[in-house]
Amino acid sequence: MDAYIENRKGELYTKVYHDPMGLHYILPYVVGHSKLQHSNWLQFALLRAVCYCSSVEDFHHERLYLELAYLVNGYSFFFVESHIQNFFDYFQRQSIRYHSDQSNYYSFRQKWFDFFTLQKQRSEKLQELDDNNQVIHFNYFYDYGPRCEFNQYFREEWSRYFGTHSKLSNEKCKILLTTKHIYSLNALLSS
Repeated sequence: MDAYIENRKGELYTKVYHDPMGLHYILPYVVGHSKLQHSNWLQFALLRAVCYCSSVEDFHHERLYLELAYLVNGYSFFFVESHIQNFFDYFQRQSIRYHSDQSNYYSFRQKWFDFFTLQKQRSEKLQELDDNNQVIHFNYFYDYGPRCEFNQYFREEWSRYFGTHSKLSNEKCKILLTTKHIYSLNALLSS
């Protein structure tokens, strides 16, 4: 869990714990598409920082620690900057990135906790649909191009053809689209 928890005069104080004897600025080892995996890990690590850090100063320290870890490991400044900016843009809270207002930070944390609750409810609903065999999984090969546009177009066509179907309409089932990457011969030979 790597969390530091303390009782400070009756107030719960938490932050991300880093072992002082451990290696610093190390990213997790990943196999396959490392840039995508490290991108996802950065988002997860920022979410973990929001959940663990009760103080805005501790959150900023953890964010800077993550930024340095990526820069030290050879990721470009643009990669790090764009991911950090997207994180704050998600809830339109860019001001938190540059200011240490604790009340603003509490509001930001609460929005994330509400988001987690909503995600859990959606996951439970999806599991319920899956248990009733109302989820349809489609996998397609993805090489390049506008994936989101394809997904939207697919859903529109599905609604057009099956909109009034008794079991395949959008109201009766959930469509999950998953991509599979087409790897180059060079990538396949190296694995």
